[in-house]
Amino acid sequence: MCSDIRAMLYGSELVYAFAVLRELARENDMEKEYLIGIAPGNAEERQKILSEGIKDKITTKDIVDFVQSNLKRLEDVSRICSDLFVETLLDMGKMENAYIVKFDAHRAGSTFVYGIYVNHDLKRISLSFRGTAEMGDWGANLKYFKEPLNPSDSLLELGFDEKKKIRVHGGFKEYLMGSHPSHDCKYKDIKGELVELYTSGECNGYDLIVTGHSLGGALSTLMSFQLASSGKISKHLGNKPLVNISFASPYVGGEVFGEAFKMLEKAGKLQHIRVSNENDIVPVLVAMPDFRHVGINLHLDDTKDYDLNTKENGLCGGSGLLFFPWLANLSNHGLEEYDTRFKKVKTAIRHMTINDVYGNSSITKDFIE
Repeated sequence: MCSDIRAMLYGSELVYAFAVLRELARENDMEKEYLIGIAPGNAEERQKILSEGIKDKITTKDIVDFVQSNLKRLEDVSRICSDLFVETLLDMGKMENAYIVKFDAHRAGSTFVYGIYVNHDLKRISLSFRGTAEMGDWGANLKYFKEPLNPSDSLLELGFDEKKKIRVHGGFKEYLMGSHPSHDCKYKDIKGELVELYTSGECNGYDLIVTGHSLGGALSTLMSFQLASSGKISKHLGNKPLVNISFASPYVGGEVFGEAFKMLEKAGKLQHIRVSNENDIVPVLVAMPDFRHVGINLHLDDTKDYDLNTKENGLCGGSGLLFFPWLANLSNHGLEEYDTRFKKVKTAIRHMTINDVYGNSSITKDFIE
């Protein structure tokens, strides 16, 4: 499990940093811009390239090469010079056959950013959502009123009561499933891209892991729920669950959403490790009274190593408080702080797999009853 969490920490950091690198390359003349999918042209042409996302595969070694070729230009960019991104680069440099197959930073009315990575060495597809980085992202965070979500045929086949109403955070649903005049909703786009990877024969039998930090963590959980209940995705995963590893995620949905999520977990279609930090305000403040967290919580606490359970952590569960980020201390919310605390975990968890966690009744008893 620790290796998966570490890999997804790097994947979550990469989706932040890669967006920064491409923006910098668009605005400045930099060495080997072609390595990260930026072609020569005027400002308008380069902006179009940035908005359209990448068209060709970009290997992890390409990204490392681009950064090394522009070290002088990047030395004052905090995101690129962070210890976590340096570790991410070192990890990417070891990968022999891994690449970004899709990176979407489409800005038509939102700042939605995600990347799809394929690692042939590990036989894994990863989908990573960027967290809150711009004011447009806070707009989604604050559209907190619950919106209905239709249950899939797969959920109904598992015995979900169609009379019950699944309700989720309206802003997160709009991000993923909102319509746009020029393209399908992002959920359909992403699902289509994943199905294409599987049907092409390139990724037969590969694992699928979805991750993200903060807003990206919430999107990763909602996306995982939708994908795990999709017959098209389940067909390619076979008997393996889709895995969701989120960091610092706010609440995603209501009580019935939690019930439906557990049905997918019990059926072996979905596993979710929700990583949270002690004193990170974002995961513990809820916008509506019946919002509930889902999955198994790995709670990182400097004073007692960690907790691993399905219970709520924090002091505000169900209080109905609205989270205004500018009123809170976010020092414990950043990915670097999550990385720092995760490095301190030295106990038996390091030898457990996610399957071990889900098979441990002392951890999962709250939702298997």
